[in-house]
Amino acid sequence: MYSSPPALEKLVQEFSKLPSIGRKTARRLAFYLVSGDKKKMGDLAEALTEAQNRIVHCSCCYGFSESEICQICENPRRSREILCVVERASDILPFENSGIHKGLYFVLGGVLSPLDGIKPETLRIPILIERIEREGVKELILALGSSPEAESTALYIDRVLANSPVRRTKLARGIPVGSDLEFIDDVTMLRAFEERVGI
Repeated sequence: MYSSPPALEKLVQEFSKLPSIGRKTARRLAFYLVSGDKKKMGDLAEALTEAQNRIVHCSCCYGFSESEICQICENPRRSREILCVVERASDILPFENSGIHKGLYFVLGGVLSPLDGIKPETLRIPILIERIEREGVKELILALGSSPEAESTALYIDRVLANSPVRRTKLARGIPVGSDLEFIDDVTMLRAFEERVGI
């Protein structure tokens, strides 16, 4: 019985660890890379190494950056009074692409999921609360998606801030239940953002 060379099998295994990549797609990607131009493989390897060495989390919002503080947090034209809380760093992109948010961001690092061992202390909730108090944030937009876990996370943060004067809002309905923000079209995102509601 034929078996792939170990290096090729390892490449397939690494691709299959990526989100939304099944074994068949991982095999197709690996075969494409090793069958084609070696320069393409070298370019990919170089890009991965560069990303590993240069990309860090912003010390302020925890988004992706190549410096200690990202371009968004450094920008003096951004409103310091509005803070948009997202689950993952990749969730910042749809807001920036549509240009609907003129404030700052905060990446929570996930949503509450006790069955998966993700509790309030696992996330950056204490850091978020400290930042709200320190920077005098006036509105907190909880843009955590529409899954049950995201809803319970928003309610938890709302309870923690019960005695705080900060206005707490969330995206309006229109985001399909359970969908990731990075896959929402601009029009739906714009409506959900502009018509945000109090928690």
